[in-house]
Amino acid sequence: METKRKKYDLTFNLTVVKFAEQNSGEAAARHFSVDPKRVREWRKNKAELQRLSEEDDKRARLRGGGRKKASEELEVSVCEWIHSMRAKHLRVSRKMIRAKAKEVYATVSDSRDEESFTASAGRLDKFLRRNDFSVRRRTTVAQKDAKYFTEKLVNFVTYTTWIIKAKKIQPKNIIAMDETAVWFDMVGSTTVDARGARSVPLKTTGHEKSHLTVVLAVKADGTKLKPYIVFKGGIKEVKLMQNISGVVVATSKNGWMNEELTADWLQRVVGKLNFTPRLLAWDSYGCHISAATKAELKRGYNITTAVIPGGCTKYIQAPDIVWNQPFKASLHESYDNWMAGDVDKEYTAGGNMRAPARRLLVSWVIQAWEKLDTERLKNSFKVCGLTVASDGCEDHLIHCFKEGELCASGRELLVQARQAELAEAGEGEVEESDVEEEFANELVIEDRGDDDSDE
Repeated sequence: METKRKKYDLTFNLTVVKFAEQNSGEAAARHFSVDPKRVREWRKNKAELQRLSEEDDKRARLRGGGRKKASEELEVSVCEWIHSMRAKHLRVSRKMIRAKAKEVYATVSDSRDEESFTASAGRLDKFLRRNDFSVRRRTTVAQKDAKYFTEKLVNFVTYTTWIIKAKKIQPKNIIAMDETAVWFDMVGSTTVDARGARSVPLKTTGHEKSHLTVVLAVKADGTKLKPYIVFKGGIKEVKLMQNISGVVVATSKNGWMNEELTADWLQRVVGKLNFTPRLLAWDSYGCHISAATKAELKRGYNITTAVIPGGCTKYIQAPDIVWNQPFKASLHESYDNWMAGDVDKEYTAGGNMRAPARRLLVSWVIQAWEKLDTERLKNSFKVCGLTVASDGCEDHLIHCFKEGELCASGRELLVQARQAELAEAGEGEVEESDVEEEFANELVIEDRGDDDSDE
């Protein structure tokens, strides 16, 4: 068995050197159980060891020590490749880097002629640290400081306020919507078990592998629109559920919303033949802002859309801030009660519990939606600046601009924006098309992909 090399810090090295000076190098090697060659090296480099120890007594070796790089040319080439891949937003994994290193190493001119360059995990770890790389979790929008979004939030509030006032849109015609993905049986890190249990394993039912998407929409007067549920597959079963009242059930290949289902939601939930103007506030999800959806909205809906800029939903989208958490909590409560009981359960031939039936899930969605308090939903429009008074007297209700919040500076910017708007109105009427175009130019639309619904 290969003996693992020991690692000594500078304090230990100097202790050995001092002992060797008082006795002998061989005596120090025997006393501290180190190789005599190391003792000789440490005595030779005593001055440098003392200097580095004063800087950092936890250092384990002199500068330049340790395993050398396989190739400087390899280092540069692999770094450039990683940066080029990330510039295109392409995924780079540890396995990919190791495979690339092996490929490049065969072509470099300064290789050390090692018999086999394995691009080991250890080499990779050191390479990542040297070049300031790390494994990162995917994000949908760049995680920038909240102050970066403040101006965009203010622009969104002033735009919606202006549109509502200019078109005289009533609260019953102001709609906020969002898609939310729901998973069941997500494994946590804790469970209830007997005291003193030596092993506490956690196993899932497998239900966390399936999900459904629920589209929730509310009017500013508190009216709840029908939930729109999207299942993954199950076309025949979904067709049999079309007669369930109070909900619309649909299906897609991956269980997410798409352009076709967005048009279906507009037709079956929002509806046409509205003679008074309406406002629809939603996020920059791809199927909301696509050409197909824009074309659908021109077919008699009488709707103006207000797209929440990318990265701003957690600050000013009513569903994200107010509805989704209690809605999901109610769904998970229904699931937990079902798991604890013996009703409406089916098992495979192997004795494994099947996931809840789709029809049962639909009933849970309806129940959770009915539970949400109407007043809470109405207030969410104020909290998110959709229905605040145009004179600014209700701006203090906007949550993201309250004192202590990350975007609190937006309150003063909003006051300035309203004053500027009044000044422009005094000089002459502002064309509605100009305001809409200006707002559209301010939007930061991120490509969130087909599988990015809010959790």
